[in-house]
Amino acid sequence: VMNWALVLVVSFAIGITTANRHARENALSFVVDYDNDRFLLDGKPFRYISGEINYFRIHPDQWLDRLKRVRALGFNAIQFYVPWNWHETERGKFDFSGARDFARFSRLAESLGMYTLLRMGPYSCGEWENGGLPYWLIVNDKDIRQRTNDTRFTSEVTRWFTLLSTQIVPLLRRNGGPVLMVQIENEYGSYYACDHDYTAFLRDLTWKLLGRDTQLYTTDGSGEGYLKCGAVDGVLATVDFGPTSPQNVDKYFSIQRKYLPKGRGPLVNSEFYPGWLVLWGQTEQQLPSDEAMISTTKTMWDKGASINFYMIYGGTNFGFWNGAETNAPVITSYDYTAPISEAGDYTPAYWQIRNWVKSIPEWTNEPTTPPKPTEKKSYGTAEMKLKIPLLQMDKANCHASTNPVSFEDLQWQFGYVIYYTHLKTCGTNLTIEKVHDFGYVRLSGKPQGRFVKNFWDKNVTSLSLKGCQNGDILEIIVENQGRQTYETINDFKGILSPVFLDGHPVTEWIQCGIDGPFEKIDQFVREGDFSGEDNDLEEDSSESDGSPGAAGLYLGEFHVDKIADTWVNMTSWEKGHVVVNGHNIGRYWSKEGPQYNLYVPAPLLRLGRNVIAVFELAQVNACEGDSCALPFSAQADIHFDSVTHEDSHKLARNAFWESPLKRGPHFSDF
Repeated sequence: VMNWALVLVVSFAIGITTANRHARENALSFVVDYDNDRFLLDGKPFRYISGEINYFRIHPDQWLDRLKRVRALGFNAIQFYVPWNWHETERGKFDFSGARDFARFSRLAESLGMYTLLRMGPYSCGEWENGGLPYWLIVNDKDIRQRTNDTRFTSEVTRWFTLLSTQIVPLLRRNGGPVLMVQIENEYGSYYACDHDYTAFLRDLTWKLLGRDTQLYTTDGSGEGYLKCGAVDGVLATVDFGPTSPQNVDKYFSIQRKYLPKGRGPLVNSEFYPGWLVLWGQTEQQLPSDEAMISTTKTMWDKGASINFYMIYGGTNFGFWNGAETNAPVITSYDYTAPISEAGDYTPAYWQIRNWVKSIPEWTNEPTTPPKPTEKKSYGTAEMKLKIPLLQMDKANCHASTNPVSFEDLQWQFGYVIYYTHLKTCGTNLTIEKVHDFGYVRLSGKPQGRFVKNFWDKNVTSLSLKGCQNGDILEIIVENQGRQTYETINDFKGILSPVFLDGHPVTEWIQCGIDGPFEKIDQFVREGDFSGEDNDLEEDSSESDGSPGAAGLYLGEFHVDKIADTWVNMTSWEKGHVVVNGHNIGRYWSKEGPQYNLYVPAPLLRLGRNVIAVFELAQVNACEGDSCALPFSAQADIHFDSVTHEDSHKLARNAFWESPLKRGPHFSDF
C-alpha cells in the first residue's frame, strides 16, 4: 500500500510540475527556444519584422503618426535606444516626461499591434551626442574608463539602471506589456576594451533589476572578431549587416550561431541597413539599390531569420544632440535615406518592403492603409535683424584661470564657450595644439580665422593675427560640434592645450559659456524691438561688429495662416543654429553641406505670428540695408556631388570604416 501511495504522490507531483511548466510556457512570456532555433511568444513560435525608430528624434506630437507609417508596412515590432544622457542630462536630475516618455512611445506602438525591442545601454551609439553617455561622467573623473569594469563607471551605471528599470518593468511581456527583449550595451565587440567582466556585470545587474526571466540580447558586427568581445554568456547574440550576397548572409549567420549555445538558436539581424548616416562636409553617398535591399531581406527571411530595419524612420537631431564620427560631425537631419523620410514621406523602398511583407504566407500582421503624406508649406521669407552681436551675448559659468579650461571644467555641456584675454604684448603667430572642435578667433572684435580639429583629417593649429596691438582683447569662441560616438573616447571640448603667441605663453584667461538669451526672444518680438539697441545686456569691452551680416543673434518673425511642416533655407547663412518659437531645431553649416534646409515640424508652429532666431557664428550673405533674408521652403535639401546605388553593397560598420566617405570641396575656404 505504501508503495502505491508513493507512486501516486510522485505521479501527482510530476503532473503538477509538467502542468506548471506548460502553464509558464503558455503564459505571457517571451523566450528563446534554442533547441528549435526559434522564439516563443506566450508559448507559440514567433518571428518579428521590426523597424528602428527613435522617440528622441521625433516631436512627441508626431509619435503616433510616424508609428502608424511603420505599422502600415505590416511590421509587428519596433526597436529603439534609450540614451542615458537624454534622461539624465545633469547628474541626479531624471526626466521621463514629454519627449522623454519612452514608455508612452512603446505603448503607442503596442496600440497599433507592434511589440518593442528595447536597447537599454548604457552605451547607445546611434550617432547621438557622446553615444548616449552623459558628458558629466568625465567632469570629475577625467581618466574614467567608460564601458569597462572601472568601478567609477559601473557604480554610475548601477544607479542609472536601478532608476531606469522602474520604467521598463511594467512594459515587460510577463507583465502584459509590449517589451519582448532588452539589449545590453551596443556593438561592444567594436570597442577596444573587450572587457568580459564588464559585460557580465551588465547581464547580472539587468537580470537582478528586471528579473531572471527577462530575455536579453546583444548586437554586434557580423565578423567573428566582433562577437568574440561582444557576445555574453547566457545572452542571445545577434548580428548586424546591410544588403549583401546570399553567400555572405550564410556566412554572417553561421558566425552568429557559433556564439549561441550548442550552435543553435534563432537567426537575427538587429540592424539591417537600407540607408546610411551623413556627415557634414560629405560630398559622395554610397547606398544599396532597393533591389539589393529587398533581395537580401528575402534571403534572410527564407533562412528563418527575424529582421530589424535600421533605420525604418530616422528623424532629426534637434538642438545640439547630434553625435560625431572620427572625421566629422553628423548633420542635423537623421533622414538616413530611410524608407520613411525625415518628414514622414514614403520612398520607393517603403513600397517595396510593404509589397514583400504582403507576400509572406500566413503573416498575421497584415499591412494597414498608410497615412496620407504630411502637408508641407513655405512661409515666404523672414526679415532678420541683428539683435545682439556675437561678443555681447549673455555669458554664464564664467571662470578665470592661468591657462584655458575645458567645457567640462566649466560644466558646460553643449554649444559654445568664449575665451578671452588682454594681450600685454602683441605678436603674429597664434598657436594652439588642441582646440575641440572649432575655434573662431577675433581680435578686439575683428575676425582673424579659425582653429579646426580633425575635420576630414584636416587640423588647423596656428594662424596669423592681423593688426595686433598691445592691449588688444584676444577672443576665441569655441564650438562643441557634438561628442564622438564611435569609438567611445573621453571627448573633452574647448581649448585643451596652452596658447602661444610667437612662441610665448598667453595666460590670464576668462572663459564663459555663451548663453543665448533665447528665453527673451518672445519678449523682444512682442515689443517689436529689432533694432539691436538697448538690449539690456552687459556690454563687452571689445569692438563688436554690429553691422548686418556679422556674427551674432538675429531675430525675425513669420506669419502662419495654416500649420504644416516646413524647412528653413540656410543657403545664404554660413554656420550656426536656428531656434523657432523657443525650440532649437538644430545646426546648419551651409558652407560645407550637404544639408542646406532645416526641418521644422508642424507642432512647433502656431497660427499667426511666429518667432525665429538664428545664431550665426561667421557671416550672412543675404543682407540688404539693416535686414538679412531667411527664406522658407516646402521641401528638404540634402544633396551630394554624386550618389551611387550599388547592387551589392556591404554597409556593415566595419565596411564603412574601411571605405571612408570623401570630404567636401569647400574645405580650402578655412
